[in-house]
Amino acid sequence: MMKKSTPIRLFALSAALLCSGINAKPLSPPSFPDGQAWLTHAQQGLAPYWMMESAQGRPVGNFPTFRCDNGQVLEVTKVCQELNKSWITPHFGREYTRMKSRQTYAYGVLYHLTGDPQALQLAQAGAEYLIHHLQDKEHGGFISFTKHGQVGLEWQQRTSQDQAYALVGLAMYYYLTRDPQVEKVLIKQQRFIFDQYRLADGKGLAWVLNDGDGESTKQRELVAQLDQINGYLLLVAPLLPEPHKSRWLADLSWLTEVMLTHYYSPQEQRFYGAIHHPAVMTQQAKHNDFGHTIKAYWMTYLTGVLLQQEDWKQLAKQGMQHIIEHAQYVPNYSAIQAFVPEMTETQWQANPIKAWRSRPFSNGISSWEWAELDQAAMTLSLLEGAAEPVLLSTAQAFMDVWVDEQYGGVGLNPKSTKAFHWGNGYHQFEHALVGYLTAQQLNQQPATLYFAIDHAQSYPLSPYYFQGKVKSQQRLPTVNGLPRWQVEFTTIQP
Repeated sequence: MMKKSTPIRLFALSAALLCSGINAKPLSPPSFPDGQAWLTHAQQGLAPYWMMESAQGRPVGNFPTFRCDNGQVLEVTKVCQELNKSWITPHFGREYTRMKSRQTYAYGVLYHLTGDPQALQLAQAGAEYLIHHLQDKEHGGFISFTKHGQVGLEWQQRTSQDQAYALVGLAMYYYLTRDPQVEKVLIKQQRFIFDQYRLADGKGLAWVLNDGDGESTKQRELVAQLDQINGYLLLVAPLLPEPHKSRWLADLSWLTEVMLTHYYSPQEQRFYGAIHHPAVMTQQAKHNDFGHTIKAYWMTYLTGVLLQQEDWKQLAKQGMQHIIEHAQYVPNYSAIQAFVPEMTETQWQANPIKAWRSRPFSNGISSWEWAELDQAAMTLSLLEGAAEPVLLSTAQAFMDVWVDEQYGGVGLNPKSTKAFHWGNGYHQFEHALVGYLTAQQLNQQPATLYFAIDHAQSYPLSPYYFQGKVKSQQRLPTVNGLPRWQVEFTTIQP
């Protein structure tokens, strides 16, 4: 998710791309990809871009923020076209902690899905770099970015969203390993955020503590609350020892109440992206898109399950259904006719290809919003025992439309703009993980996931945000000092 001050770039999908899968078999009904398709997508579609040596950083773990679509690290004296954008270039020279953390998350998911030892080692390197180089040992919290090797921003000018996303990679790594050092950092950082940023008026967490870098203390932002939940709270809280577990669960409950009380509109059935001025609450304002609202509903539902709050579950389920209905659309046949001359209008009407859009008045969308909408639809599919009809188009379209077949990875727009100050592997790998778990459950097949926990049989294990029964556990050879386990889950449910 992009922060409020970053221009949201929406890219309309061409009908040619949306229909790319129809050309070969115009009469074949669309279907939800099976588990093997999701693994292939992760290994052959996503991983090549992120496993390049250029992605691994110097030293390894110091993952670069800006890379071109071909994988090369940005050269500011010869900027590649996809990064030569007015909303990107002012940030050149900055290396963002949040992006190193998000990339750490991506490697963690790649290992989780495939058991790839190199992905595990890269996740470990990312976690160690975050801990040893990017914590602010003087003031607390994490550095938002460095610029030419120097710390950027005074500590009170760092957004609470950046403080949350500094943990997303560590949260995934802890989920995989239960590493005690990472556990201590997570607990320390969570307390820092909730002690320093908690607003006196009870409306959640502040955006910044001092004005600076284009941000204001007057801002009241949805992502200041929401990204604490999806960044680390929801995944890590159930895994912690007491008394930390109870405290995290209490904070998780409080933040959800804040979102529902202050940021949610029952009349409009959406979450406001910000609430500090009427203008920022309008449908056309930043962060007032289907992507942020569906993520807030998804987090509310999963929190409701964890905390046994039936009213939250019901509200969020209805909200996800409402947004999924309004965020989907079918391109007009006239718009795609030139690209599929072998298909008649009757055939098109029989097998329409649905797409996602960002807002009611625009058919444009970015890849992270597409992923969020898919993931919510996948969760509803698990609840209902059958794939949501829209997923029969959109899940395969994500693989066909967004993935760069030449270099791998997913960009903000189709096949391009893959690594910049708000984009890297985070959303695309979460999408692949949720897709795989959904496919396996719908096809009544066990889901095989990989962990790196010493004495894994002593820990309660779960398939990401969901519940599942452990069918089998098998110890694998140790890699770089990390034990490895292959675990099969059945009966996966949100």
